[in-house]
Amino acid sequence: MAVYRQIQVSFWQDPFVISLTPEEKYFYLYLMTNSKTTQCGIYELPKRIVEFETGYHRETVDKLLERFVQYGKVLYNDHTQEIMLVNWLKYNSIKSPKVRMCVEKELQSIKNTEYLYRFGSLCKDYGYPIPTLSIGLGEEEEKEEEKEEEKEEEETGQFSAATTDESIMGIYTKVFGGLNMNGLISEFVINLKKKNYNDSFITELMLETGESSSQPNLKLMQAIADRWIKEGIYSRKQSKEQKERRVNNAESQGRFEKGNQSGRNSAESEYAFLDK
Repeated sequence: MAVYRQIQVSFWQDPFVISLTPEEKYFYLYLMTNSKTTQCGIYELPKRIVEFETGYHRETVDKLLERFVQYGKVLYNDHTQEIMLVNWLKYNSIKSPKVRMCVEKELQSIKNTEYLYRFGSLCKDYGYPIPTLSIGLGEEEEKEEEKEEEKEEEETGQFSAATTDESIMGIYTKVFGGLNMNGLISEFVINLKKKNYNDSFITELMLETGESSSQPNLKLMQAIADRWIKEGIYSRKQSKEQKERRVNNAESQGRFEKGNQSGRNSAESEYAFLDK
């Protein structure tokens, strides 16, 4: 396979590209044409390589990567140092048998399984043949494993996946749906990370949001986060225990008030409890 990447001339007229700053345009082109790129659009890209090839300092690299993650154009996993260009398949067909063989070979070395899942889903969306990989997309065995994992989560009330960016994206898809994270939610997640809240906290927060409403949204997630941070809660299990303690204390206080207000009937005592 030739070692070069093609950029369509329409790139420069794309509404998204037009809205970018010169620095962002340069960086976006770099992500699509650098020395580590692959035919599948998923590849390992250590930040030190980005620094060397672009001439940017680490702070600028971090800033630009976060910005394009927020734009929904790339995914970056600090743990595996892998990047996924979300729209790569949209402009780079893999229908050719030779290209498909190359892609399948490249995918075998991908460490982030969430990226493999996303890649398979995008193949379905664009009508491309799904590479024959061990990820088992759509197979009954995978479905059974997912059911078992969900059952274990319900029984333990805890999230047991590894605390990496891939778990955040996997839980986001499970709770909110869609393959690309909403820009506002992405910004909220980035801000939590900047405040040193780890991936486990964020995935637990997303799951709590999903369990609290049939229509989870950013506003609800923010409200739950505010309460968790204020009360020092880091998981759904702790949140459940805190709620149970609050209910038990309220019931005990209600019985105390009722026993010490003999001049009121039961209905008045109940209202007094609710007012309190």
